[in-house]
Amino acid sequence: METNMSLDDFKSVLSTLYGQPLNEKAEVAAQDFWQSASAISEGVSQGTIAINVDVLALARAFPEYKTYQVWKGLAILVFVVALPIFIFSWKIALGVLAASVACHAIGNMQRRVTGQRFVSGIQAAIAAGDVSKGIGNLCAQYIAGNVQLASSLGRSHWPQKPSDVLTGQQNFIQ
Repeated sequence: METNMSLDDFKSVLSTLYGQPLNEKAEVAAQDFWQSASAISEGVSQGTIAINVDVLALARAFPEYKTYQVWKGLAILVFVVALPIFIFSWKIALGVLAASVACHAIGNMQRRVTGQRFVSGIQAAIAAGDVSKGIGNLCAQYIAGNVQLASSLGRSHWPQKPSDVLTGQQNFIQ
């Protein structure tokens, strides 16, 4: 993160990403994130801090991350179709069930790839020093509850303070 960026500038970046002003709890989290941004950026860049993504929550906010839901829905639909087929032919129904399992597996793979793509994008932006797409986006997604930070010391997720990943404590934002 830029060392010359002020807290107000960082909050401004977050407000721009959200499209609205930050509430009180988000401001507390933003300040905590800003104070430990260098350590978090370094940890994410070196791989000592992992970013765990809630892909379902991310997909609600960003349509480009919904592709796995199509496969999951198709798996359910194919499974439902297979049930009445059992009445007529159990062999064909088993084939349809296998297709359902395949769609489910593809959906799981898509979800994993989507999460990894999101994390890779944030890591690349942090490494490049892009505040709005890197550490600012990570903070915004943290406050939105879309990501969790994890290290060998501990885990941190909303509404905990982001610096808890560095200290191993559990301080909740009041």
